[in-house]
Amino acid sequence: MKKIVALGLGTLAIAALGLGLQNVAAQDRTGWPNELVYATVPTEASKDATQRYAPLVAYLEKTLGLKIKFQNGADYTAVILAQKAKQVDLADYGANSYLDAVEQSDGNVEALVIPNNIKGGASYKSLIMTKADSMIKTISDIKGKTFAFVDPESTSGYLIPLVYFLKDLKVKPDEYFSKVIFAGSHENSILSIAGGKVDAGASNDQSLQTAIDKGVIKASDVRTLWTSKPIPNGPTAVRKDLPASLRKAIKDAFLNFKDPKALDAFNIKGYISVDDKDFDPIRDAREIKKQLKK
Repeated sequence: MKKIVALGLGTLAIAALGLGLQNVAAQDRTGWPNELVYATVPTEASKDATQRYAPLVAYLEKTLGLKIKFQNGADYTAVILAQKAKQVDLADYGANSYLDAVEQSDGNVEALVIPNNIKGGASYKSLIMTKADSMIKTISDIKGKTFAFVDPESTSGYLIPLVYFLKDLKVKPDEYFSKVIFAGSHENSILSIAGGKVDAGASNDQSLQTAIDKGVIKASDVRTLWTSKPIPNGPTAVRKDLPASLRKAIKDAFLNFKDPKALDAFNIKGYISVDDKDFDPIRDAREIKKQLKK
């Protein structure tokens, strides 16, 4: 009797496998390219980004049955323009750079998923920091000092702290500081702050934790002067002119990515769905920036 049951289970397993293969074969792949270009805005050194993304890229290749070419953008604008020019198929953005990608592509960019952070969930926070042993103790102490933003397209490294300066402190950074620089990436900004190359600067809590985890700095190297309200995580966004079946397959692949070690390297628990309207708070901040900079 046991042998009959075992045989029955085996038959069911084979049938299920056959059904699964039929489903894969039946998937509508009309118009799918042979390769996808996946880019990310720079938050760290290119070599580190490539290594961090390697397990995810390998998983996407296996799941989608496509070659994935990964690129760490030279800067935020480079990724936006490359996706607009259809040289990039999907990209990881910050919320602000995503909105610029939507605008510059005439709406041909669609947010699919956002990371679900280990700490913070669907959001993160912008930080203004100084070196731990600095004489700067409060925000008011940074007047007349040198300051580092990340990139003009960065949400947490520029837009949110800029709105804070303009709206809350009622000051313009280029007048308030003796010198303002753009570090190019969150890691560069953090290193500039921790190394004393600038008196203070902006980044975010997730990038700070990543820098600490990598051993680039110690938590005791910097001191936080200001923390923003929660900011919606930046999305993975795809070109809308790609086949709908491919866009759905990409989204499903991200939602089902469960590699614990790879997720831990991103400081996330996984990916969750997102809608364009979830970025309305950033649209509001962008509007405030426009009004206050007039």
